[in-house]
Parts: sequence; structure tokens; C-alpha cells
Amino acid sequence: SNHRSVTTITPHHLNESFIDEEEGRQLSDSLDDNDHLVLEPSSRYVRRARKNDRQEKREEKRKRKEENRKKRNNNKQNNNNRPQKAPQAPQGTCRFPESLYDAIDDDIANIKNGIRNDEDRAHWLGGIVRLAAHDFMDFDRRDGRNPMGADGCYDERSDNNAGLETIWCGTCPLKQLYDRKYSGISRADFWIAASNAVIRQTSVRGDMDLKDTFLWGRRDRDSCPRSGDRLPIPSDCDEVEDVFLKRMGLTWHDAVALLGAHTLGMGNAAFSGHDGTWVESNRAAQVFDKGYYEELFTNAWRPRRMGGRKQDWTTGFNGNGKNRVMLNTDMCLVFDIDEHIRDRVPCCSRTNTYYQNGLNQCIDREATRRRCPMYSGSNPRRQATDAVREMLGGSVSSNNQKPFYNAFARAWRKATTVGQDDLKPLC
Repeated sequence: SNHRSVTTITPHHLNESFIDEEEGRQLSDSLDDNDHLVLEPSSRYVRRARKNDRQEKREEKRKRKEENRKKRNNNKQNNNNRPQKAPQAPQGTCRFPESLYDAIDDDIANIKNGIRNDEDRAHWLGGIVRLAAHDFMDFDRRDGRNPMGADGCYDERSDNNAGLETIWCGTCPLKQLYDRKYSGISRADFWIAASNAVIRQTSVRGDMDLKDTFLWGRRDRDSCPRSGDRLPIPSDCDEVEDVFLKRMGLTWHDAVALLGAHTLGMGNAAFSGHDGTWVESNRAAQVFDKGYYEELFTNAWRPRRMGGRKQDWTTGFNGNGKNRVMLNTDMCLVFDIDEHIRDRVPCCSRTNTYYQNGLNQCIDREATRRRCPMYSGSNPRRQATDAVREMLGGSVSSNNQKPFYNAFARAWRKATTVGQDDLKPLC
């Protein structure tokens, strides 16, 4: 997607009017019939000299005011045209003050508000969070020599990172912002702070403020070959378990909370081979809420491209700019689909829902025959299903975002700091 370049907003120039404060004196001398001053010969020249002196002083004062006004306007114009610098901490204090964090938030909002198309804006917002996530999801605590993690680096050659080049590139607004204003901090810190800004701005009522959980001090690396191989591929829940639990040391509860970020953005067939939004529309894909979990439970999801390398799930009638997607790694949080995928036997998540014309919402006749099973109580992955239910905030129709927001904040803090030993809070 093409995004608009970052623009600089300058303050309005105010018209200034200057009033000469020194009023001319009224001469009290009498005037003759010809309006000439009637003065004694000895004082006439003194009066004229004083009058001329006052006029000269008034003129000099007016000229000084005009010169000062022009200087002030020139200084304002020069300051407005000069690229704004990010707030800097005084010498001897931390390099990442709250004012710097807030400035990043403001700049992200300015860029976001300049993107008018819903699809482009959803892609950009989701892409920033994906950039930070793909940076930290390559962490492997079992690799003592090269654990990786949040280090401001992603493998551009990996198919798992396809599409990130539209978010982080020489002409991309996010990288231009970093290069122009924030290159004094690490890319890793910037990506996470930018993601926090996106999450706060798109959350309901701005409730998801992660400032208090933010830590800085990550170190960048310029090369991270094969780091993309550590990212989860959307095949099954083994991938979720391997990446989040075994390598990163998180829990199923954490993994479910982090995957809730799929409520932002979309899949693009040109990049990942998976096309569509996880929620109902491009507009909804700009809101960070529990919609992802609601969609898992309420829709009739059927497999798409069954048996293919890019097999995923969809619901409803695609087309006319509307396309829906769930990945295997999403569906497996609730449904035990491993055997169906392996044996290429389609199933549908809800087989008992119908459109007004009587058509089953699974649409696909073969998928309609089998309802995708859920995990038994003894299956360890039931923890994931229970976590999804918890994120719903009591019910699908509930407006209670608190369980999701609280769980995400804890999981995001863990994921963005894993493997980091010397991070510091904002000052």
C-alpha cells in the first residue's frame, strides 16, 4: 500500500498591529487668525526645536518597533521550517524521558490521521505492531550463544516477514520519522514505543496505555540471518507452543493474549498468501479490542485451500472488498483441528447457523457435514480455549475489555523484555 509522507504542521501567523504609545502634546499657545503660533521671539525657536525633537524620537521609536516585529516574524518562520527535534534529556540523566515517549505517540497519531483510506490505515497500524512482534518472536532461550529477541532486526529475506518492507523502508513514513527525529534511540526501543502508541490510540477510549510497562535500553544488531526461521508458520498449534511456550518461556494465557493483536490490520495474499481481516471490516481492523476472540466463537469458519501450502479459514461471502481470514494458529486456540488438517478433511466451526434464505453459514457443503471439535478437558491446549473465553469479558456481547487489556499488558511486557537484563524505566 502507498502511504502518505509525513507532513509538518506550522502554527498560524498572527497579524500584529502596533500603536505608538507616545501621543503628541497639545500646544496651549493661542493661535492667530492665520493659525500661526503667537510666541515671544525669545521662545519661538525653543518651541520649534522641542517639537521637532519629539517628532524625530517618535519616528525612531516607530522604526525600532517595525524592525523588532520583522525580526520576530523571521525567527518564527525559521523555527517552523526547521525540522523539529525530539525532546532530549539533560546531560547526566536517562536518554528516554517521558517527553520522548509522548512525542513518539504524537507523531504516530499525526501519520495515522494523514492516511485517509481505511485499508491503508489498517495495514499501517497492524504492520507496526507486527514489526515489533516479529522482532521479539525470534527469541529462543535455549540458544545460549544467539538467543536474539528484540534487537531492532528482522530477516528481510524470510517469507515469514514478507510485507514488513512496506512498513520499514527508506520511503516509509515510520522509518523516515525515526531517521529524522529518533535515531538517538535504538530501533528496537522505537518499534516497541511506536507499537504502544498504536495500541493506545486504537484501544477503546484510549484505555490501553502501556507507558507504565515500557522499558528502554535494547541494543540493535544490523544482521540477523535466519531469524525468520524461528517465527511461527500458520500450520497448527505446535507452532504456537514451540514459539511462545518453549522458546520464549511464556504461557498459553500469554500466547492467547498476544494473538489478540490480530484484531489490528490484515493479511495480504501478495505477502503472506493469506488474504483478509480477522474482524468484520477494514474499519473494525483499526480498533484494538476483544473483537478477535468474539469472531472466533460467533462465526462459521470453513477451511480455504484445504491441503494447500497457504491453507487458512474464512467465513461469509468474500468479495466486494470484504474478505475474512483466520489462520490455523488462530483456530487451534479453540478447535482441535490438527487431524482435519493432516488428513485434509474439512470441518466447520459452527454447523447450526443459517442465513435468512436457509443456506447454512458454513456455505461449503463438505465442511457443513462436520463440526470442528473442541478440546477435551484433559487436553493441555484446553488452557488456550479457557483463556479465549476469559478474554471475552463475560460474554460475546459484553463491552468489557478489561480481561483482554490486562492480560495483553502482562504478556506484552514479558515478550518485549525477554532476554534483556539491563532495561530501564522512563524518567
